[in-house]
Amino acid sequence: MSGTGDSQSPQASEGTEIPAESIGEFRLLRRLGQGGMAEVYLAEQTSLKRPVALKLLRRERLESAGAVERFETEALAAAALNHPNIVSVYLVGEHAGRKFLVQEYVSGGNLRERVQKQGALDAEQGLRLLEQAASALSAAHKQGIVHRDIKPENLLLTEQGDVKVADFGLAQLTLAGVRNNLTQEGLTLGTPLYMSPEQVSDSKLDQRSDLYSLGVTFYHVLAGQPPYSGKTALAVAMQHADPKQKPQPLAELRPDLPLVVCRIVHKLMAKDVTRRYQAAEDLLADLKRLRERGAAPMGRDTAQLEAEREEQPPPQLTWKEWLWQTPDSGWAGFGSWMVLTAVLVGAAGAGLGWLRRTPDPFRHAPRSEPTIPNQGSAERQYFHALMLRDSIPAWKAVIALYPEKQFFRNAALQRLAELHLFRGEFLEASGYFDQLAELPGADQRLRAFGRAGQAILKSLNKDYGGSQAQISELSASFSEFDPWLRNQLADAVERNRKALNTELTANLRKMVEQRDAEAESEPRN
Repeated sequence: MSGTGDSQSPQASEGTEIPAESIGEFRLLRRLGQGGMAEVYLAEQTSLKRPVALKLLRRERLESAGAVERFETEALAAAALNHPNIVSVYLVGEHAGRKFLVQEYVSGGNLRERVQKQGALDAEQGLRLLEQAASALSAAHKQGIVHRDIKPENLLLTEQGDVKVADFGLAQLTLAGVRNNLTQEGLTLGTPLYMSPEQVSDSKLDQRSDLYSLGVTFYHVLAGQPPYSGKTALAVAMQHADPKQKPQPLAELRPDLPLVVCRIVHKLMAKDVTRRYQAAEDLLADLKRLRERGAAPMGRDTAQLEAEREEQPPPQLTWKEWLWQTPDSGWAGFGSWMVLTAVLVGAAGAGLGWLRRTPDPFRHAPRSEPTIPNQGSAERQYFHALMLRDSIPAWKAVIALYPEKQFFRNAALQRLAELHLFRGEFLEASGYFDQLAELPGADQRLRAFGRAGQAILKSLNKDYGGSQAQISELSASFSEFDPWLRNQLADAVERNRKALNTELTANLRKMVEQRDAEAESEPRN
């Protein structure tokens, strides 16, 4: 039911004990699910004789200000919305010192369970549910609410098969003109399988981040699999952030789908925010045109859809809206826009870039780091770091507080090496890769990981020969690396090849020139 893994799904209740307890007028019937933040119960509201879902903050989370704030944010966000495709919140309260909220019970499971049981959706089902989810997001965005955790588990299904968007626990609110952003230093919220590139890179988010996650979600439910996969959550997140990583075209996985449907999903998933739908209303307009056109024409090429878009009178936009939406108006208009923008901001951009430059990524100043509390055990400390996802201080705390716990220490070393390399902090990354490469004992996989990182960094530091020699030694271990690391190695190989070929050509030219010079200087008979 939230980004922590809570769920209203009845399937989550198998084997759980029915609690003999009531909270006010709500009689608890059975537990539906639980996650890192809350437990969810099916309850009966005795005064109205109706089933409800009661979400109760876990006891161990009471001392966490962040957990309480996120819990209250969910209630505030959902209560601010009244939409048929958003789960309604009925009541927020406190029982025995524990926060709880009571909301609409949605009995049909969630979209992930639907796909697991019945397979990928057909075009008609997918478009109907996509339109409902987009309508819900449109309502939220108009209220200044960015959900930030759209995924199949958070799209609940009614018995009639309609969508209800749930779990606003990670929402970013702009209510009454005040922004409430729960993202803290070093903390990226969301679910890696569906996370937008902006979330991965910890950039400023807006409504287009939700649209990206919506596109990834419907790619999954239409293809039967997510667009990216990997051995670790970080590996998946990096693929979302890497502009070179492209998902397999949906049309290849589902050739039965109309091409225009595949195009809509891929436009939602554009990594460049300016190439996505700029607002849920734009997506709804295209979906409405498809619905009005009927099933038969849907297999036609996207040209007709674009032609219909051109026939619509252009809306009156503010300069900010014009700035974001102009790139969708075609290359001619985009070119004019770029020229004008370049003239206006060129000098200012150059000056700002100079001020923010990092002259040498191996020699940049360290950033200040927040203090991470001791969680009481290595296992809890490691889990805490996992919950914070990409917090470098959290992973450092695992090593500093529990250096004797080899398994957790080595896992933290690996995560820190990946994070620093991804952020371009090569000096820090080098230290962690070196430690992994020199690990004693029989963990050959981690040592190979460390050697691979050393080879990548050598290439980035222009030691192309040393990098290539080390990569050659690692060829037998390539299959054990996750896709992200393999891609980094492939980039290093390509960089090495180009540089070494250039060097070889230059050396050969120098040898020829030297030979010719020597031949010219020899006395002739």
